[in-house]
Amino acid sequence: MIDNLEITRRVQEALPWIIEKRRDLHRHPERSGKETRTSALVVRTLEELGVEVRTGFHTTGVAGIIRGSRPGRTVGLRFDMDALEMQELTDHDFRSEVPGMMHACGHDGHTAMGLGVAKVLSGMREELAGTVKLIFQPAEEDAQSGGGAQYMIRDGVLKDPDVDVMIGMHLWPDLDLGAVGTRPGAMMAGSDPFIINIRGKGGHASMPHTAADPVLAGSHIVTALQSIVSRNVDPFAQAVVTVGVFRGGTRYNVIPETATLEGTVRTFDEAVRLQVRDRVIAIAEKTAEALGTVAEVDYRLTYPPLVNDPVIYERAKSCIQDILGPDNFIEVPRPAPGGEDFAFFANAVPSAFLFLGYRKPGETPVQPHNPHYDFDESALGVGVRVFLRCALDLGKGVSA
Repeated sequence: MIDNLEITRRVQEALPWIIEKRRDLHRHPERSGKETRTSALVVRTLEELGVEVRTGFHTTGVAGIIRGSRPGRTVGLRFDMDALEMQELTDHDFRSEVPGMMHACGHDGHTAMGLGVAKVLSGMREELAGTVKLIFQPAEEDAQSGGGAQYMIRDGVLKDPDVDVMIGMHLWPDLDLGAVGTRPGAMMAGSDPFIINIRGKGGHASMPHTAADPVLAGSHIVTALQSIVSRNVDPFAQAVVTVGVFRGGTRYNVIPETATLEGTVRTFDEAVRLQVRDRVIAIAEKTAEALGTVAEVDYRLTYPPLVNDPVIYERAKSCIQDILGPDNFIEVPRPAPGGEDFAFFANAVPSAFLFLGYRKPGETPVQPHNPHYDFDESALGVGVRVFLRCALDLGKGVSA
């Protein structure tokens, strides 16, 4: 078995190349589902490394297949590729060249790590048992359409060879540089958006008795939705219900015909997820009815809760401690409230999702989805080392 010193040496040798790829990707961000240049760069790089390439997964998705010299499991490693619609405000010489688009969530780093894994692992085939499938995924940020993971699965990315186990990773500002964290069970929240359209009867503001006020109904609905967590969800479970948009009316002295609410629900358990959905719909419809209006609810089950498999969690923990040292493994104390469509992969095969730290001592990192977002690029080498150790170890089996 190849030892950790050799893995570290090879990764450090490849790190300038990995950073160069990351900066190229950062200069050319692409929106969800439109990652054509990114996908082409991934394909070209994998082919140059002698990696078997497959395309056609949800339009721009790519899979790279590295087969080992000995029989074993197929390990899937996922790397998301899309950027966000925002104007970059950093002063880097490699800042975005695309107006209104930016890699503000680290996906350029994730894709570069995937290419780094391919570069190093393609020279380790003799040490590899089983097969590694590198999955470069589009549209992770596109929650409105349900994210790209489920469509890659639909298009067969987990087949031929069938993936037995998966590892995913996300750059994480709340962990120190050099550390990697994870936890058993729920790791990230299910994320489900909703839109409530309320129809009433318009009228003059001075004669509300002749109208059916959708703004009044919407106000009562917003208040009533807050009862779900406090009165319907088990106090030992967790959920968040937030209304972020309340839109209605065009003039101060007119009762409008319609009003619209938009919000999001975050949950960490599938049963709670469905319970909250049912209560949102019932509260909106019945409250509107009681106030003489009609509510139509568009509630979308998009990203399910991301739940780590307990066996794969233990194996990933062992790999992290082995390659980075025990002090650089962090057991994350509680799940993160953000959504992540790696959850679809975790529902399909036993999986573990990891957080890759990049916080420096005394530093308060900029959080993702911010126009000033950046991360310490040396973290990419840490992530590649962990991916490689997991690929080499999990390919030999998944039993505890």
